[in-house]
Amino acid sequence: MSVDNLGHRGEALAARYLRHKLGMKVLARNVRYPGGELDIVALDGDDLVFVEVRTRSSEEFTTPEATVTSHKKRFLIRAAHGFIRRKKLNRWNARFDIIAIVWPKYGEPIIRHHRSAFSFRSFRRR
Repeated sequence: MSVDNLGHRGEALAARYLRHKLGMKVLARNVRYPGGELDIVALDGDDLVFVEVRTRSSEEFTTPEATVTSHKKRFLIRAAHGFIRRKKLNRWNARFDIIAIVWPKYGEPIIRHHRSAFSFRSFRRR
């Protein structure tokens, strides 16, 4: 299975997980803004949630969540600011979640949800 295909399958699984297991409303998927792409944007009660999905076939070298670097977080924050401005969603509380999926070639996927993994305050704007 190609990396792209695994990534798309992981994002689809994450969206189903958010909707069916957690009761979130998925607003958008794969939204591109200058500086970054938002995998999933969802509503969780009064929270606007930006979800970064990381899918790997194994954890032999690192965990999926460990691949969300400080550099990647900066891009996600920049893209989230753009989404909030464009959609005029300033009144919502916003948070960043990470969904890490380990999906072995033979076997069921393992999903780990990291709620509020980082925040807008994690990085000062320069």
